[in-house]
Amino acid sequence: MNEEIMRKARQWTAPPFDENTRREIQDLIDRGDEKEIFDRFYKELEFGTGGMRGIMGAGINRMNVYTVGAATQGFADYLLSSPAHEIKKRGVAIAYDSRNNSKLFAKEAASVLAGNGIKVYIFPELRPTPLLSFTVRHLNAAGGIVITASHNPKEYNGYKVYSDDGSQVVAPYDADIVACVGRVGMAGGVRRISYGEAQKKGLIRELDETVENIYLQKVKGFTEKLERGIEDVIAGLKKEIKAVYTPLHGTGITLVPRALAQTSGRNSVICEEAQSVPDGNFPTTPSPNPEETVALMRAIERAKKEGAEIVIATDPDCDRMGLAVPDENGVFVTLNGNQIGCLLAYLIATSYSASNLMPSSPAIISTIVSTELVNDICDDFSIYETDVLTGFKYIAAKMREFEAEKSHNFIYAFEESYGYLADTFVRDKDGVIGSVLALTLVKYGIGAYGSVLKMLHEIYRKYGLYLEFQKSVMLKGAEGAEKIKALMSELRESPPDSIAGEPVVRIRDYLRQKEIAATEKREDPMTGFPVSNVLQFFTSTSKISVRPSGTEPKIKFYFALKTDVADGIDQTRKQLENRYDKVWRDMFERCGIK
Repeated sequence: MNEEIMRKARQWTAPPFDENTRREIQDLIDRGDEKEIFDRFYKELEFGTGGMRGIMGAGINRMNVYTVGAATQGFADYLLSSPAHEIKKRGVAIAYDSRNNSKLFAKEAASVLAGNGIKVYIFPELRPTPLLSFTVRHLNAAGGIVITASHNPKEYNGYKVYSDDGSQVVAPYDADIVACVGRVGMAGGVRRISYGEAQKKGLIRELDETVENIYLQKVKGFTEKLERGIEDVIAGLKKEIKAVYTPLHGTGITLVPRALAQTSGRNSVICEEAQSVPDGNFPTTPSPNPEETVALMRAIERAKKEGAEIVIATDPDCDRMGLAVPDENGVFVTLNGNQIGCLLAYLIATSYSASNLMPSSPAIISTIVSTELVNDICDDFSIYETDVLTGFKYIAAKMREFEAEKSHNFIYAFEESYGYLADTFVRDKDGVIGSVLALTLVKYGIGAYGSVLKMLHEIYRKYGLYLEFQKSVMLKGAEGAEKIKALMSELRESPPDSIAGEPVVRIRDYLRQKEIAATEKREDPMTGFPVSNVLQFFTSTSKISVRPSGTEPKIKFYFALKTDVADGIDQTRKQLENRYDKVWRDMFERCGIK
């Protein structure tokens, strides 16, 4: 075992670390578990551009009260170094999800902020991440913190930082915060006072229902605006619309049912009982990720029994939303994030156009790895569409740019990983708003087309069939991180000249900020995007995007294919699926992935 690694490990077996922490590390040393010791101490848990996320446990490469404390001290140092006035008085808002230790970590963050004289507004119980975004804006706070690991497995937790406009921080401020966090000593460099003492001094204020009620009023106002252009369709429905909702043991149960109750028409929202109980162990599902069909299975079974028209699911911190709808045979089909995103874009564009509520210079924002079908929809409705890097912080930054330059009026954004936002009172993906959109979609889809799937097929016939697929490769630990780094380097230095028999005609390298016209052997500079470790390869029928995950030990491949619908939807889909099978197999073989 590396002596430096062992030295770091032994430091955690003595004060100032607490007894449970000391015992946890000492047990590893006594057992001689060198692999686990190495993984916990070979590096510090990285505080990246939006925060940090990792497996919970003792050690510098784990989520625990000490890494949370150090991160919060760094954030406090950053805020207090800001030239902005009244940072301490404006304070920081904090929310947390249902994960194990989330409340503990949130209170630790509050205690550290209070120890630095910064006022804290904290939700005393779990609440959705988008509510935190709204709260920062509503209270004019200097920033925000959310304790969550989103849809990760139960072993994980995380820490996200928000700027004073309710968005996750972006450059150049992200690097400044990272630098401040890096200067904090893990145990000795943190200033804190006890949570109770901070409350007595007025430095910590636990929020009541006032802010969330105002938020729900904002959601109601948006819902009424959305329904205006399709109210005749909704009113014409001859049956009650039943929806089954599952929060997957997360925070959505606190707000989503209330938001859905505000929609018009005859609706019945049924909550899946077992999964409505917040629980960080997620006991009823192997995954709390609404991107995965398995996460929706209990709700789908309930929907079959109830004769429901839609299943809606949100992840533990309720910023992502997934759904399933029945096909013509009553079999529930899950829609992917791109399909949902485009259906919602079409719904909003149709309604706003019909009601004359479409603003001047309307804009929709998506990401470079999301479907290009949204471009066709926007062109049809004369809506400006622009793409940003993966991550809603970049969408929020573009919203901020629109406002500053008075160039466009934002109406909607989505990313393929099941994140959606409409209106401007929140600056992050919002599973509450997403759920309202989903319920409105099923009412409009049934009323105007007969079903949501028939609506989707009509969109495909009109604009072309787009199919997108994602494959991720998990590579854990230090060895995995090196493999991911080497793989990206190999693709960058020796890119494929063809994929599944088609020449690569264009390559976009977001790290080196250049676009390569492969067939012409010409390089051009890229503009408008921050530096990011992303590669994209284009053939005549395919777009393949590759990037390391920013929150998990995996590398992600995004495959996008398109063709016109000539022989019917089903036949055309089969053709694209066969093509996809060849594309991903060829790409993985070139990358040495089995």
